[in-house]
Amino acid sequence: MKGAYEVKKSISQSVLSFILNGVSILSLLFLMISLTKYGNANSQLDKANEDRFALTYNANRFMNGSSYLTNEVRAFAATGLQEHYDNYWNEINNLKNRALGVAAMQEIGITDEEQDMIDAMSELSNTLVPLEEEAMNHVQEGNMEEAVQYVYGEDYSASIAQINAIKEQFLADLDNRTSTEVNSLQHETEVIKMNMIAALIVVAVMQLLNMIIVRIRLLRPMIVVRDQMGEISQGNLSANFPLEANTSEIGMLVASIHETKGELKKYINDIDTILSQMADG
Repeated sequence: MKGAYEVKKSISQSVLSFILNGVSILSLLFLMISLTKYGNANSQLDKANEDRFALTYNANRFMNGSSYLTNEVRAFAATGLQEHYDNYWNEINNLKNRALGVAAMQEIGITDEEQDMIDAMSELSNTLVPLEEEAMNHVQEGNMEEAVQYVYGEDYSASIAQINAIKEQFLADLDNRTSTEVNSLQHETEVIKMNMIAALIVVAVMQLLNMIIVRIRLLRPMIVVRDQMGEISQGNLSANFPLEANTSEIGMLVASIHETKGELKKYINDIDTILSQMADG
């Protein structure tokens, strides 16, 4: 066969289909893995958003509880109204927003630096307690001016200013940390999503190429081969056969047809020669 026709090298249809389908299967496997990762990343992102909200809420709960005590003791010192006194001790003994806020943040998870700032604020708040108690005692004794001096004095105001400064730093650090975690997870989910889209595109392209190649390299040549075999069956060995032989499956079939036509032509030429010789006696 190779002696009569030059057979060009060409990748076989089965190998080409195997490669395209193999790439599609690998892309689908990658897509499945990415879907699992995307689900996990989304779950982590939802939890990070929930934790961020809960941490911020409880941080404000802790700080608002501290501010509430300051406001109530100052109001009691300035007005002498019993309701402010009751509100103060209700917060201390029943509501306990400061303690509950800290416990909730610790359960969610805070850094050592954040815990240090909480401890610093708590320590400063504890230094205010004797001043607040003295102020309330003076109110009950009728010494309003002295009571006001305790909770509006320089020492008390300086401690409040320090607490407020630590509060601002604490909230800024907490927001920065939690927002960084959320943004990192959002970026991760976006990357996974883009990878899934890319995998889907690869699968679509591979299957489209497979269909195109099957049509071009298999269906069209088969139609030409069918027509050529019809011509041969009718004895027409001179019909144009434009396909070239190569090492693919269809190419080998084409080579066989070329060989068959060549051999049939030889037989016919031999018969013509013999018949001519017989005619000449």
